[in-house]
Amino acid sequence: MIYKIVGKALFILMLVSNISLADGFIDDLFISIPLGDTGAVQDFLARGVDANVMDANGNTALIIAAREGQNTILRTLHMSGAKLNTRNQFGESALMLAALNGHIHVVNTLLGFGADAGPNHQGWTPMMYAAFSGHSEIVGILLRAGSEVNSATRNGTTALMLASKGGHIEVVKVLLNYHANVGIKNENGATAWSWAMESGNTDIADLLHGKR
Repeated sequence: MIYKIVGKALFILMLVSNISLADGFIDDLFISIPLGDTGAVQDFLARGVDANVMDANGNTALIIAAREGQNTILRTLHMSGAKLNTRNQFGESALMLAALNGHIHVVNTLLGFGADAGPNHQGWTPMMYAAFSGHSEIVGILLRAGSEVNSATRNGTTALMLASKGGHIEVVKVLLNYHANVGIKNENGATAWSWAMESGNTDIADLLHGKR
């Protein structure tokens, strides 16, 4: 009986130790990604850390790699089974954060792997994130990949409105080339033109005025 009790206690101790060890690996994994330490990430994955593990905000390792522009690590995670279209607790996907931060190479990699940029992407889209940040080249890439130029948020905001408010005239030009609808109004009746005027972006307002 004593041997059974001792054996059971040892088993529980080993189990708890393994859980603690795994937690440590996970913490170190999330530290290694922004540092670009591909070797460390490969080691953690080889030790059994799940490629789809999440941090406290629901960010997967792949989302963090995309956000930080770590393309090699992103490829490593994808090869280990990391899911492409997972959203964090804020509704952000890897492609959205790569677009927001202007990581063109990561955007292209994710699209090549099959990340969702098109009409199936509900709510804020990667293209909207790129437009908000003024990344005109990425906006064009995402539009060619199937993003809907006139898609809107729940309150009716479009990429054209975001770019006009932010003063990103090159983004506005790209969107207009893809036939963005200048006349769309959000739930408050605002248009891309009115947002440009309110923000003092008269060059964009003049450009939009000619398209109304």
